[in-house]
Amino acid sequence: MIIRQKTIIMTMVLSLVVSGLFLAPGCATNPITGKRELSLISEEDEIRIGTEAAPQFEKEFGGAVPDATLQNYVKRVGASLAEVSHREMPYEYTLVASEIPNAFALPGGKIFLTSGLMARMTNERQLAAVLGHETAHVSAKHNVKGMQRQMGAQVLVAIAQKIVSPDSAAAAGAAAQVVTGMASLKYSRNDEYEADHYGAIYMERAGYNPWGMVELQDILLKMSGDGGGTFTEMFQTHPLPANRIVKVGEFIESDSRLEEYSKNSPDRNAGVFLSMRARLLRVVPGLKASLK
Repeated sequence: MIIRQKTIIMTMVLSLVVSGLFLAPGCATNPITGKRELSLISEEDEIRIGTEAAPQFEKEFGGAVPDATLQNYVKRVGASLAEVSHREMPYEYTLVASEIPNAFALPGGKIFLTSGLMARMTNERQLAAVLGHETAHVSAKHNVKGMQRQMGAQVLVAIAQKIVSPDSAAAAGAAAQVVTGMASLKYSRNDEYEADHYGAIYMERAGYNPWGMVELQDILLKMSGDGGGTFTEMFQTHPLPANRIVKVGEFIESDSRLEEYSKNSPDRNAGVFLSMRARLLRVVPGLKASLK
C-alpha cells in the first residue's frame, strides 16, 4: 500500500512538472547569510518576475519622474551600492513621482524610490542609506521569501510560469498579482534589521558614511509619529520600531570596518543632493505642498 501511494504521488508530481505548474524545491545558499535555504523559484524566474511587474508597479506610483538629470543621479548612487553588494543582479534604480514617502525592491533588483521620500532627506548619505537598504533586501532575497510567505509558495511558482506564458493576458495578470503583493508586503523584523545592517556595510564599501542609515531611520521615525494619513502606506510595508535606530547605531559603533566614521561629520555630497532635491520640487507638481 505504501509503495502504491508513493507511486501515485510521484506520478502526480511528474505530471505537474511537465504541465509547468510545479517546480521541484531545491536548496540554495543565501548570498548574505551563507545559510542553505529552500529555493522554490530560480534566479532567472525571480529576475523575470520583477522585470515583467516593473512597468505596472512604476505606473501605480505615478510613473518615473520625467527628468533625466534626477534619474541619472539616483541611478549613480544606486549603482555604487549595487557594485559592492553580495549578489550580482540586474539592479535598476528609478525615482517615481508619488508624493507618498516610500521605497520598494521588486524581485530581481528593480528598486523604486518615491519623490515623497527623497524630498524629506537632507543629504546624499541618507539617499545611499535607503537605496542600500533596498539593495540588501534583494541580496538576501527578502522580497521573494516575503511574497512566498504572503501569497503561498505554489502561487508564486504559478506566477513565475504565467509570466513566461505566450498568453499575454495571463502574463499581465501575473504581473498584476506581483504588484498587488509587493505593495502590501510586510517584511519581518529580522529582515528589516538585516537590511539595515548590510545596507550600512554597502554604504561604507561605496564610500558613504554609514551614519546616514541612522539619519534615515530618524527621519522615518519622526514621520511615523506625525499621525497623518500620508504616511500610512509607508508604515504598512516598512515597520519602523524605534529600536532599529539603536540597533544600527550599535552595529556601526561595534564593527571595526565602520568605527572610523563619526555621526557628526558633514556629508561632503550634501550640496549636490540639495540641488537635486530643489530640482525635484520644481519638476513634480504638488510635491512641495505635500511637505507642509
